[in-house]
Amino acid sequence: MGNPFFSIAIPTYGYNGSGCEFLDFSLGIISKQTFVDFEVILSDHSEDDDIKNVWHKWLNQINIKYEKNPKGRGVISPNINNALRLCTGEWIKVLFQDDFLYDEDSLRLQAEALRAKPTTRWMMTKFFHSNDGYTLDRLYHPRWNDMIWTGNNTMGCPSGMTIKNKNIIFFNEQLNWLMDVDYYKRMFDLHGEPEILDEVTVVNRTWGNRLTDTLPQVLKDKELDMLILEYA
Repeated sequence: MGNPFFSIAIPTYGYNGSGCEFLDFSLGIISKQTFVDFEVILSDHSEDDDIKNVWHKWLNQINIKYEKNPKGRGVISPNINNALRLCTGEWIKVLFQDDFLYDEDSLRLQAEALRAKPTTRWMMTKFFHSNDGYTLDRLYHPRWNDMIWTGNNTMGCPSGMTIKNKNIIFFNEQLNWLMDVDYYKRMFDLHGEPEILDEVTVVNRTWGNRLTDTLPQVLKDKELDMLILEYA
């Protein structure tokens, strides 16, 4: 049996007690996908076994792999990078733990678009926002802008991104707040603008305890200064 078409890379941690609930909800949607040639990769930053127990629950229902990752706890970039390294699929679908696929056709729509345009190296899709995981609002259509690295993130969360699993680049582990726009800038420099899929395939949670919402302003300013030195 060959490698899967998709690897769904999910960096996980406790999320102030909500991590297991978010992950279980997301895996439930993943388990109903009409496109089934995928694996799920969980890289776990939490110190207890709660996330591991969710993995055990789904182990016999979907193709899902788990690894505890103590490196860089408290910073998301080392954890998503660990998940990326574990992916064996032809394509890597990034999916943050609090976000989730839009419906049962989310992977199918992406697979069809990628197969129709084999020169694609990375793709972004439209997405909804949600505060509670059920009520959807603020439909967003990603678009590129040349100053994205300043924090003017017109592309959205990495959960809307799918990348070719070949000579991949990794997230800058010195960044937390601007890790996404820095990644988009470097992907653009390598491959040009992403393919934008005119379909909704993911939902971005906007609850108040997201990691980026808890970062102090002094750290955000420090990261922006780093990127100004890099790209200005």
